[in-house]
Amino acid sequence: MQKRAISKEAEVKHLRDSLLDLEEKTSQLDISESRRKELWEGVSRFTSGALERIRRGEVAVYNDSSAEDGNNNSECRGIRSSPIQEEPSDLDRILDLYGAHVECSGLRAAHGGFMSYVPSNGSPGGVALNNMLLEWTADVFGYPKGFQGNLTSGGSAATIIAMATARDSRKGLRARDFHRVVVYVSELTHHCTKKALHTIGLGEAVVRDIQVDSRWKMDVRALEATVANDRQNGLIPFAVVATVGTTDVGSADPVDAIADVAERHGLWLHVDAAYGGFFALCEEARALFRGVERSDSIIVDPHKGLNLPYGSGVVLVRDGRKLHLSNTAHKQGSYLTNPLHPGSDDTELSPCDLSFELSTHFRGPRMWFPLKLFGVQTFRLMLKEKLRLAAYFYRIIKDMAGFEVLQAPELSVVAFRYTDVPRGMDVNDFNKRLLEEVVRDGRVYISSTTLKETFYLRICVLGFRTHVENIELCLEVLQKSLLKLKDGLEP
Repeated sequence: MQKRAISKEAEVKHLRDSLLDLEEKTSQLDISESRRKELWEGVSRFTSGALERIRRGEVAVYNDSSAEDGNNNSECRGIRSSPIQEEPSDLDRILDLYGAHVECSGLRAAHGGFMSYVPSNGSPGGVALNNMLLEWTADVFGYPKGFQGNLTSGGSAATIIAMATARDSRKGLRARDFHRVVVYVSELTHHCTKKALHTIGLGEAVVRDIQVDSRWKMDVRALEATVANDRQNGLIPFAVVATVGTTDVGSADPVDAIADVAERHGLWLHVDAAYGGFFALCEEARALFRGVERSDSIIVDPHKGLNLPYGSGVVLVRDGRKLHLSNTAHKQGSYLTNPLHPGSDDTELSPCDLSFELSTHFRGPRMWFPLKLFGVQTFRLMLKEKLRLAAYFYRIIKDMAGFEVLQAPELSVVAFRYTDVPRGMDVNDFNKRLLEEVVRDGRVYISSTTLKETFYLRICVLGFRTHVENIELCLEVLQKSLLKLKDGLEP
């Protein structure tokens, strides 16, 4: 027994040491004041120079990046010449790339000579940058060539696009049938799916909440049986939503097995990886993504897993033709032509032809700049640290007297509760009051969830500034809050 205790202590110590090492390797994400100043000044010089050249009339309002006419237009090609890589890039190099392949490409809407359209921010270089990011994301999930996608405001908009594409791709489906359409989700599927169905006119569709198993994953046998029963009763099995990283507990549905069911019954398979998706960068989490490459669509939020600014979402559709057709089933305005290239067939599909949005701000840079500046490896190590921080918290709290943990974390969410409550007190009520004490302390902020009428506290470890000392502080605050609560309840 003593040897086992020593072994556990050794494991926890080893895990803690690895977390300190990962914190050091990813420390550059928490930019120092001097580094922030350096980056700000570099970007400021770049933007000031670009604007000043426009103000002085030193640049043309339009650069035809498809022509090589001696006006440096050949420099306006190929943002893909510098792909997203593991190692970080120098700021000056990044700005040079952006200037050569994005800023100088196509129209300059800020130019006084711009009188063609309502001022916008589009450029061929910008479209290429967006598409390069989509290609990189597709590669993370193993999507084959032929996919298409869009950078969105987040998971909700991405889900709307995916579900609308599924609706438009279903042969023979008409509005008169919508009340017989069935969408299959699990008990833990995020509510944005139901919201999206309402938005795209499928508010009357039947939504089946498939039960979860003991590991809080969609029960595939229950899914199969429910689909077969619905078909037998004259309904239209339409789509199934699998989640990799549920919000409540961080569980991952068995996507590969769900894909088998989807193929047998002709269902559109959509994967919600908004929270958990970028853990696919970590080898220790890759098994959870088996089968994702078989899905018809997938969403992921860089503003979650990569800690990028909010308003950064991605939707990918495996058969890109379906996404394109879903968003081009209308006549475009006759004013949308290029006099130098009338009727041209661009190899870069425009974002407005792959989304319900026509006007949108340029989302690519907020993802491209960090990936180039820090390198993919830094983000991979950061996510690896979060997986291990959750495991560290789990290993400690499960041995703390009176605490019960829902299950070992698959990703970076841990749900737990305190069960050794004073006699006569409801366990759920006690944990609600414990949560209030923890939050009132002010040093950490945790949340809660209710699963099958049981109230759980939960932590979700994902912020780039959350390290082992924050986890240990959380455990300390929990202990102090617990003692304070119990003392206050004593007669």
